[in-house]
Amino acid sequence: MGIPRFELLEPTSYEEASRLLASHETIPIAGGTAVVSMMRQRIFAPSHIVSLHRIPGLGEISKIEGGGLSIGAMTTLRAIETHPGVVRQYPLLAETLSRVANVRVRYSATLGGNLAHGDYRLDPPGALIALGASIRLGSVRGERTLPVEYFFKGFFETDKEEDEILLGIDLPAPVQAASSHYLKFTSHASVDWPCIGVAVFLRWDSGGRCEGGRVVLTAAAETPILLEGVDAVIQGKVITEAAARKVGDLAAQQLDPIEDASGSAWYKREIAPVLVRRALLEADRRRKQTE
Repeated sequence: MGIPRFELLEPTSYEEASRLLASHETIPIAGGTAVVSMMRQRIFAPSHIVSLHRIPGLGEISKIEGGGLSIGAMTTLRAIETHPGVVRQYPLLAETLSRVANVRVRYSATLGGNLAHGDYRLDPPGALIALGASIRLGSVRGERTLPVEYFFKGFFETDKEEDEILLGIDLPAPVQAASSHYLKFTSHASVDWPCIGVAVFLRWDSGGRCEGGRVVLTAAAETPILLEGVDAVIQGKVITEAAARKVGDLAAQQLDPIEDASGSAWYKREIAPVLVRRALLEADRRRKQTE
């Protein structure tokens, strides 16, 4: 089925794009992997589409003050996945992106479009939240920044205002002694949406004890879940089977699961602690490999 007729608008700044979004019945488009599919299904039929392709700087990956990395919203998932700085300093993000759909999709899908879509089943938010990333938004009113964990508000609902453009993601300076893992469990094909995804990021001291970390669940509920109380379990300790199991118990206590084609609410509640335990132990194993 073809897509409904529309007028394509091509602004050259995010401020111009913001004004167009405010004055037309329209939506912005980046890679189009989600938008075009939904238009074909007649989920929506906007009269205008605002292309972000001509706005300079949105497709760049660059260093920022303090040693972090800035990723423009129009950067493709594949470009981020294979970027030397991401692979070397933020392996959790590279690993997570390598698990999104298939390589053909990753060559066209953009990070900004992925996040702005707000689908609870997305893979990238878990890694970005675990790494402590921030999201940048812009409109005619100016720019604002917020942690990625505060961007997702509910089922296909984000904190982005209708006239705002997602400008990019800022990653903090990399942690020198760290290990990570993204465990994506799918109920069907390996390239399918996750039943549950678990992103783990751990910081270590010179003695092999954990200084703290973040554990994030995706696809399990309406928004990504940053587990609370993880540091109280693992800080100052080695990651044992018992410690990993205790963090898994936190997932069971804090998860209010969403039922979908990949798993019932009961199934997700039962399997989440198991996946958290496995992801933690794998992150610890990777740390030992580098010693």
